[in-house]
Amino acid sequence: MSGVVELKFRDGNVAEITVSGSWSLYGGMAHVKKCIASLSSKTFVKKIVVKDKGLVSWDSSLVNFLFRISEICQSKNLSIDMADIPAGAQKLVELATTFQSSGVKSLKKRRWNRLEFLRKYVLLVLASLQTSMEFFGEACMGVSAFFRRKVRIRAREFLVILQDVGVNALPIVALISFLVGLIISFISILQLAQFGASIYVANLVGISMMREMGCIMTGVIISGRTGAAFAATIGTMVVNDEIDALRTSGFSSMDFLVLPRIFALTIMMPLLCMFSSFIGIFGGMCAAIFNTNTTVTQYCTQTANAVRVADFVIGMIKSSFFGVLISSIGCLKGLECGRSAEDVGLATTSAVVTSITAIIVADSIFAVIFSAIGV
Repeated sequence: MSGVVELKFRDGNVAEITVSGSWSLYGGMAHVKKCIASLSSKTFVKKIVVKDKGLVSWDSSLVNFLFRISEICQSKNLSIDMADIPAGAQKLVELATTFQSSGVKSLKKRRWNRLEFLRKYVLLVLASLQTSMEFFGEACMGVSAFFRRKVRIRAREFLVILQDVGVNALPIVALISFLVGLIISFISILQLAQFGASIYVANLVGISMMREMGCIMTGVIISGRTGAAFAATIGTMVVNDEIDALRTSGFSSMDFLVLPRIFALTIMMPLLCMFSSFIGIFGGMCAAIFNTNTTVTQYCTQTANAVRVADFVIGMIKSSFFGVLISSIGCLKGLECGRSAEDVGLATTSAVVTSITAIIVADSIFAVIFSAIGV
């Protein structure tokens, strides 16, 4: 016998529901929807009584039906009596009702706590800014102490860092710069060839590489390569308690770890930028020679006439500043790293993203300043 439900109204405002038979998800329960629809439409009902009238077996289908009846009672503020129902079914219905009410409360709490979340986020940003300002202030004091000969940097370690951030980065910088110059040249040829001015490809490639693309592309590459390495190295030292050991031994992490990396990258970034600019110009020349009638001599002469000393100097100034940004941010994120392996990955990712964002913002500021002074 499949599950059966009957609905009767007695004493004017009491709805009596009787359940019987074998309740199964795969059985026929045609009267369930009709019973629920009838209960939902009756406005005079004040109490619902559910009785067992020969239940043979039951599964979650009975629990679901009773839970829906309970929902109707909650929405209409009705009383319900399920004392005659098996205890197991009653407990499951209570559990489902409790879970749903706690979920609704937590959802409302999350909605009302958006302002609290915003407040905590603002405080977190302000705390991060305070930490960054303290770090950069300490770095400036360390640089000042170095030039006043109160801080010494180990020459052997400094040369190792210098080689890692400079010489070892040449292959990837050369590859990316060559391809960027090639792309800029190809795009310029397609447009300038329409006016018979293909020779001016040298102007576009030379000025863009010397003034903007050389330092930006080098900064992005070094952010992903060297800045991430700084953050991972120092972050791993934090996880292994090596930073605490240095401080306990009386060594300053700023003087011992940060300053050598800042100096090394500040020195090497202009050289890498210069290398990147020349490789990019070479890539543009290759594209121009193979796609136009321009010769090597014509291209070099046109580039020399187009590129000013001011363009070269601007690129060097930007790249030096980018070197300070990348090294400082990488070291800062490493020192802020947590105590787990996951935190090292997060610190590395944060260092790369922050460095690239800082480079773009700084380049925009430089563009406004140089435009205002007419350079």
